[in-house]
Amino acid sequence: MLDTDRLGGMRAFVAVATRHSFVAAADELGLSASALSRRIAQLERALGCRLLQRTTRRVALTEVGALYLERCLDVLARADEADAAVSAFSAQPRGLLRVSLPNLYGQLRVSPLLPEFMRRYPLLRLEVTMEDRYIDLVEQRIDVGVRIGDLRSGDYVARRLALNRRRLCASPEYLRRKGTPRTPADLRGHACLQFAPQMKEVPWVLTRGGRRTQVAVEPLLRVDNAEALRQAALGGCGITLLADFVMGADLEAGRLVEVLASWRVADSWVWAVYPHARFLPMKTRVFVDFLSERLGGSGPSPAEPVTSPSSAPPPPRTSRRRASTRY
Repeated sequence: MLDTDRLGGMRAFVAVATRHSFVAAADELGLSASALSRRIAQLERALGCRLLQRTTRRVALTEVGALYLERCLDVLARADEADAAVSAFSAQPRGLLRVSLPNLYGQLRVSPLLPEFMRRYPLLRLEVTMEDRYIDLVEQRIDVGVRIGDLRSGDYVARRLALNRRRLCASPEYLRRKGTPRTPADLRGHACLQFAPQMKEVPWVLTRGGRRTQVAVEPLLRVDNAEALRQAALGGCGITLLADFVMGADLEAGRLVEVLASWRVADSWVWAVYPHARFLPMKTRVFVDFLSERLGGSGPSPAEPVTSPSSAPPPPRTSRRRASTRY
């Protein structure tokens, strides 16, 4: 295995062999002639043979030195090519970027942004998966994922992208038939529609001022697909809790109406997550920065703990997390 000392010795040897002079080679390398001579002597000791014949007038290659020069030129050329390739990746993102997105959020929020990103970075190729199940980023060789909701422990770094506002809503037709709830307690008398990716019973938590109340929901419909839940609400089946990006247009158009608007449902965060690495690849960095810019986030640098406004749930204190989707 080559180490930096051996590569440095090879570069010193090539400089002397091609210049036929210790003085000229030392000047090229920015070393003193004595330091260069010590480096060549160290290389010869490591190899166990003499590479150069030195006289007071000239420097010549030995037979083995000529053979070694040929190999050194090839090795150093390959090393320079490798350095250049890495520098090119650092200077201009290129190659394949694998991205994992939550299904509906990916369709509605991220997919419309991809053409702009691809025009901005034409040397990048994208491979995008959209599904709500948890994906192990390392095992699936994913460069960056987008997650929504609470973050639990995991061996990756998380960066906050945007706030995910959620509201209770129902169709006007349903509210005409069943009445409009005035207090959180009234929800118990209504048909409730619940998003539950793990099909578990999860209470609805509402706050107003300093007051906090929890409603144990017995849903008429429990489903792991937010679009199916939206369609059920539009069809007058009951009251549901969904994110603005899912049903915001329906609220604006009047197809759905916000319920208990004076009460606040805990918001969640949209995160970019990626495997922990000492050096973040440029392709990953530019994608995360682009999403932060276009989704309206102003999160801290990826390695820092995140904090949240009072309207959102307190985020975890560490940036290595696992996310569970919460629409």
